[in-house]
Amino acid sequence: MTAFEKILLGFEMPSGEPVYVGVHHLAIFGMTQLSGKTTALEALISRSGLKAIAFKTKRGEGGFTKFNLVIPYYKPRADWQFVEGLVNVALGEKVKYEPGMRYAIMKVSRGRKDLREIRQAAVDLAKESPREFMKSVYEKLAAYLDIVVPELEKWRFSEHLTLDEGVNVMDLSGMRLETQHLVIASTIEYAFSYLDHVVVIVPEAWETLPQGKMTPVKWVAQQFIRKGAAIGNYLWLDSQDIGGIDKTPLRQCDNWLMGRMKEAHEVERILKQLLGMKVPAEEIQTLPLGHFYAAIGNMVKKVYVLPAAVPEEAGQRVARGELTPEQIRDTYLKKITSIGGDTNLDFKQAWENEKEKREKLEQSFPDMRTKIFNEIMEKIKDDYVSREDYKALEKEKAELLEDLSVYEGLEHFFERLIQRHTPTSIPTNQPTDAPTAVGLQPVKTVVDLEEVKKHAPKVPTDTMKGKILQLAKAGFFDAWRSVGEVGSALVDRYSFNATEQAINGALKDLVNEQILGMKHTDRNRWKLSPDVVFAEKEAKVR
Repeated sequence: MTAFEKILLGFEMPSGEPVYVGVHHLAIFGMTQLSGKTTALEALISRSGLKAIAFKTKRGEGGFTKFNLVIPYYKPRADWQFVEGLVNVALGEKVKYEPGMRYAIMKVSRGRKDLREIRQAAVDLAKESPREFMKSVYEKLAAYLDIVVPELEKWRFSEHLTLDEGVNVMDLSGMRLETQHLVIASTIEYAFSYLDHVVVIVPEAWETLPQGKMTPVKWVAQQFIRKGAAIGNYLWLDSQDIGGIDKTPLRQCDNWLMGRMKEAHEVERILKQLLGMKVPAEEIQTLPLGHFYAAIGNMVKKVYVLPAAVPEEAGQRVARGELTPEQIRDTYLKKITSIGGDTNLDFKQAWENEKEKREKLEQSFPDMRTKIFNEIMEKIKDDYVSREDYKALEKEKAELLEDLSVYEGLEHFFERLIQRHTPTSIPTNQPTDAPTAVGLQPVKTVVDLEEVKKHAPKVPTDTMKGKILQLAKAGFFDAWRSVGEVGSALVDRYSFNATEQAINGALKDLVNEQILGMKHTDRNRWKLSPDVVFAEKEAKVR
């Protein structure tokens, strides 16, 4: 077996023999804070060598002790099934129990590209509908979307998802439940489409994948869990109970970890999953921290799950009854090693420190933003924007300042500002459809993919800049392309993941070298400069 196929789970009780689990879809159940579910998941990820994406959905929630914090990913969708799932979350019940709602959703979704357009269509149809009944249905639908659309627009979302080895966490704790569902669903869909050998940990599975009701997460999770294993992608379900979860994803899980549970009906459900092993109900109700009944394939074992960074010998002693789980927790798990640069702090304190930093930045950002805006306006007054454009920007100043979030980063301020109006100082000797970066002149450049010698050092094809040149050679930049399109092409064609900031930097370098041109529209776009040709050998400038 490879490292990905066999992971140390922990040690069997009372023998202390090691127990291994194969990588597959997994479900873990137990009481929050008392069973040790998150600790168990982190341990499995850390010993697997895989990448995992998890979600923090509740304020003050404890969780992973070592992780990479990533920007939430969201991609707009407008198919009626997705919208119905979203409205199910808002209603707290099936849409089919709301007369006329499914028909209304199907009608407003037809031909729309995002939730804002769907919401506007609902508003318009409410005004136009001759029937009072349907008028009220459209008004209700618009009211539901009035909750979600502004919420989506107040957050910063990433256009790409780049994961490090180990646990990657998206903090969704400040978002409404509906928005959390949209982000989790988009992330699962992205992982299914573009990533491999990734574990997606679905939190509160009883809520995100409920029995008998469609949600945005459930819609994509069903596809992911049925087809993802073929490329090494797995869904791990984390839930307080079994009863509330849809059984379709559970049927695909070959590994079940069942910890401490008090409620009698849930205890009965756990006992039925033990493949005939006779266990008193009281034992499930009193399982110590970190102790689980593990149904792995065709076997069931009572296991102490070894936490990450805890020596195996210590885990064996717990399984044999020589140490308590609390002794392990107090000795090894009170400290964390990676969150926001802080070390030797317990998780709660470290998270509070990060929160305080973010709040201070948010408080100071409006003043910083206004100062930078004024500096940029002064710089572009003569060089980049005509007098008419300048007056228009001045008029829109308040709107621009409000539009730019603290999370967007000050480095994007200038770019966003000049996107509002196309610069007028474009060289007049260029055709109208030529790249319009300021100062760019058509050149005849021969580009060698192995080495760009025109204003640039050697660029191997295994770098991002080299990959972008390969895209250009393949004709990708014969049309104007956005940074999002470039990122998607790098992933699709070369399985090459990069941040938007890194891609922007490489594109900027190629513009400076006059290999690509850039124009300002609603978003920056790039295109291959006129008369650039590619050679397999040494680059020359004609």
